[in-house]
Amino acid sequence: MTINSKEFMVEAEEFLKRLPNPYKSTEVITEFEKDLAQFYNVKEAIAVSTGTAAIHCCLAALGIGKGDEVLVPATSLIMSVVPILYQNATPIFVDCQKNSIDFDYEDLERKITPKVKAIIPVYLWGCSYNMERLMEFASKYKIDIIEDACQAHGSQWNKKYLGTWGTFGCFSMKDGKLLSTGEGGFILTNNQKLAKQCRLLRNHCTDIINPANSYSQLAWNYRLTEFQALIGKWQQKDFKNELERRKKQVTYLYKKLSSIDYIESYKYDKVENSNYFNAVFLLKDEKYGVEIANDLANLGVLNSVGSFGLQPVQNRNVLKKVVTKIESNYSKDFLYMPNSASFLKRVLALIILPEYSQKDLDDIAIKVKDTLFKYNK
Repeated sequence: MTINSKEFMVEAEEFLKRLPNPYKSTEVITEFEKDLAQFYNVKEAIAVSTGTAAIHCCLAALGIGKGDEVLVPATSLIMSVVPILYQNATPIFVDCQKNSIDFDYEDLERKITPKVKAIIPVYLWGCSYNMERLMEFASKYKIDIIEDACQAHGSQWNKKYLGTWGTFGCFSMKDGKLLSTGEGGFILTNNQKLAKQCRLLRNHCTDIINPANSYSQLAWNYRLTEFQALIGKWQQKDFKNELERRKKQVTYLYKKLSSIDYIESYKYDKVENSNYFNAVFLLKDEKYGVEIANDLANLGVLNSVGSFGLQPVQNRNVLKKVVTKIESNYSKDFLYMPNSASFLKRVLALIILPEYSQKDLDDIAIKVKDTLFKYNK
């Protein structure tokens, strides 16, 4: 996402001319947080340094720690899981549906234990879960929902933004996101007590209003800088236009590839309004899915599996001890999640960049067609 505003350049130049005042260093951040809260229609927005930091702050604010379990999708990214480990809690992996990133609710029910304190749905590629069903499940078991909406800026379910359904919504502003400050993140919540706790946790537990409370608990340096907030504030002004541009890019690719027998575009629910962060397709056959993704990556077509090695998250080396612990405490069957393994062998999630022109999209479509034909002739 780019900023072409002369007003931004003037404000940025003025900002860079003055030396930052460490005692008044949150003015622009406060403005940015207010803009985010207004856009998403929530009471509180808390700017932090990364999407991972956002998830970590939320887990810590809820008091989740050693002995607790957190349910996460097997199709999640490692960045969604490591904050659970930071808190010495245990991630418990849950299968997805056959053709959707949403939870397999039978498996979700199977994974419920008295130790489970939270669920982290991960909205890969801006795709939604069935939010009414998920919230009903969470209410039934009195479990907090921490939404990983890092790729879902502006995505909606039933006209309500993802990231505003659960106790918390967590967003990333890393480069490549629809709202980007190079690096950064933010948290959304309607719980003002938890919001205050997150603000303490992002800043070494420094309490300016009540100094006697400062440094009373373990906290971190998860602050966003003022200049990043300035970029975010101006990008937020053009955010709806950015959403529309991305939708046009992705729907164009869907149309270009709609006649191919070997793949089909991801089926969004009728009440789902995706931000179209990626163009998502499913191969009819999983047999050569990984090879196709790798070949496309080698041709310069960025995609989740080929370019970034997306796989069931419990297979990552850093989680070997976690997997062993789960097998020891439960059984190997607890890690049997066939839908996730199959889904990630069939998914072709094409990464779209803001600067892609129609010619760039045409070139991508040609490479996808040629590669699929090679494996299906």
